[in-house]
Amino acid sequence: MKRPKTAWRSTASLEHSFLLREGAWRAAGEYRDASGAAAPVDGETTIRHEEKRWLFEGVLRVRGARPALHHNRYEIEPFSPGARSTHWSSTNPAIGALRGRFVLAGDAILSSYSSPTGRFRGFECIQRLDEARYSVRGTLLDEDKVLSSWALELSLVAD
Repeated sequence: MKRPKTAWRSTASLEHSFLLREGAWRAAGEYRDASGAAAPVDGETTIRHEEKRWLFEGVLRVRGARPALHHNRYEIEPFSPGARSTHWSSTNPAIGALRGRFVLAGDAILSSYSSPTGRFRGFECIQRLDEARYSVRGTLLDEDKVLSSWALELSLVAD
């Protein structure tokens, strides 16, 4: 019996507008802390491509009873021609250095990361809805304890 073509095959050559192209994005959604308390979030992310590295810089503002401001700056190795994955590094003010990998998987960009000791780790799925919108789901762990999780919607800012 012949298997039908999967979504993976039909979207393998999908061109992502987030990360693989320079741009500015707005973020809005929900953040949950270690206790599971939810709070609204909003923010901005900018992607810039330089010759030897790409920069992903973002700010996320947690609103509500326990407001917080999260700054993220990733240095990304540009994808090699034909590659489906690449490495990135970042320094988080709260937990220190992180190293991760972006993987192109059909209509999603997957990211997994950890601290040098492995104590902190996490993952994120950045799923393309259309050229100007992505849906993001992720979590940060301290060993087996969930420190935070998030559900965000990204919208491309028009030039």
